[in-house]
Amino acid sequence: MTDLIQRPRRLRKSPALRAMFEETTLSLNDLVLPIFVEEEIDDYKAVEAMPGVMRIPEKHLAREIERIANAGIRSVMTFGISHHTDETGSDAWREDGLVARMSRICKQTVPEMIVMSDTCFCEYTSHGHCGVLCEHGVDNDATLENLGKQA
Repeated sequence: MTDLIQRPRRLRKSPALRAMFEETTLSLNDLVLPIFVEEEIDDYKAVEAMPGVMRIPEKHLAREIERIANAGIRSVMTFGISHHTDETGSDAWREDGLVARMSRICKQTVPEMIVMSDTCFCEYTSHGHCGVLCEHGVDNDATLENLGKQA
């Protein structure tokens, strides 16, 4: 690099340029904590595929959201484990279904918490697939309609 006629410092001339082109930095504000909430259970359950991650009983969700907020985390994504499944996953979009209840509990407990909901049907369908099934496989049109209801 010493044989260069000009040294490329144009991206380091000012604090604004240095800030724009600096390496990526992450803080708690940039992170979203995934939380897994199961209805109709009393005790925390391990998520076997993810060591150290627990399924939170719905009745303990408010306490967990307070703990998460007190740790400085501002955003969560909820993943529900429903015990009310059917062929289309309708519990995912019902006003009194698990998705809606999780969002309400989180926002009522910590109003400033950013709450995102997983839009997937595998935990809400009786067959465990992420879409509406038909004789040829997944009915994409019906699945998209249901995703719209869930969102």
